[in-house]
Amino acid sequence: MPQFLSGPGVGLAYPQNLYPSELGNAPQDGSSNQLGLAPGDVFVLPAGDWYVGLGMYLVLQFLDPVTNVWTMASGSAWNRGLIHVSSDGFNCRIANLTGCVVSASVVNGGTSYVQATTTLTVVAAGITGAVPTMLPIVGGALKISGGTLTANGAGYGVPPIVMIPPPPPAAVNSNGVGGIPAAAIAIIASGTVSSISMINQGAGYPTAPVAVIVPSPFDPNLSTGITAATVTFTLGSSGVILGALVTNNGSPLPNGSLGSVTISVGGAGSSGSLTANVLQTIVSGTLTTAGTGYGTGGVAFSTFGGNPVTGIGNYPAAELIAWTPRPANVAVTASSLSVAAPATVYDGGLFQSAPTIAASTGNAAGGAAPTTIAGLTAVMGSAYDIAVIQAAP
Repeated sequence: MPQFLSGPGVGLAYPQNLYPSELGNAPQDGSSNQLGLAPGDVFVLPAGDWYVGLGMYLVLQFLDPVTNVWTMASGSAWNRGLIHVSSDGFNCRIANLTGCVVSASVVNGGTSYVQATTTLTVVAAGITGAVPTMLPIVGGALKISGGTLTANGAGYGVPPIVMIPPPPPAAVNSNGVGGIPAAAIAIIASGTVSSISMINQGAGYPTAPVAVIVPSPFDPNLSTGITAATVTFTLGSSGVILGALVTNNGSPLPNGSLGSVTISVGGAGSSGSLTANVLQTIVSGTLTTAGTGYGTGGVAFSTFGGNPVTGIGNYPAAELIAWTPRPANVAVTASSLSVAAPATVYDGGLFQSAPTIAASTGNAAGGAAPTTIAGLTAVMGSAYDIAVIQAAP
């Protein structure tokens, strides 16, 4: 079969022609393999195979065909190393979303909302460009009919896999918006499925889908025979706001004012409330308490927290609740340990809410604890970054 021409002395293609000049309104024909992205900038990968290296504050996204919004997988906020991406030129992009609204947590789903009349309006003080936009998803969650399985099955050696179809996309969904896929796991006892645990009840299902319980390919009892379990779902949470789809991340907020975003809920229902989650990093820090006894080592600051606001239910795909923030690396040298001294930000971390900042207690001479712990006030905001985009063989 045909193979790529490669070998000693035959390297990768020289970076050029990210956008061929023969395309109308295309940028100039030629490019480096490094691309600078300001906060709010996005770059759709051209068609082809690419080696992608994300900077410290960039995310790789795909256009989710279920929700029709740009999605980044839950997990660590930053993974070093090259990612091999095959792009069709439309559905994969690199984004710098620091300072931008990336998701919304439903704090209170409210009651009596109707999909056709419910609206979400984002108010973000200080934004000079595009304002973020969102679409609500009302009702359509899944629950197990009667709280029991239709059939428990038999012969399982390990828990089987519960496969649930996603809700229809907006074009063919009766709500006109789409939905959030549901997910569940099976729990077995004595070879039978004793219960189904909903990890994500989903949202936007117009009718309950037919789920399939599939034996694990690693089940040792496959060869001896397994009687399949079955489960039936029904719809729940009618009139409740279950999620929000961010259809436009908008322009970045000014540094230091990321908490100024509010979401106004309109429509026939009542009591609904949502909180916007903003992708953010530490851009600067100032000592508020100098601390004493740190010796010549100065003081290092660590961060914890910074997750999105936890909403009702468990919708990790919609709220990015499963997002793992990346801790920051901030320090102040011993010679600068005085109130109002600026900190050095080596890595501002990446969060969806302001993290808690704590000073190290082990930097004193001889490893002794400092007499007074230093305190730091951080400014949360956005950062410039660089992506590496190299044509792959």
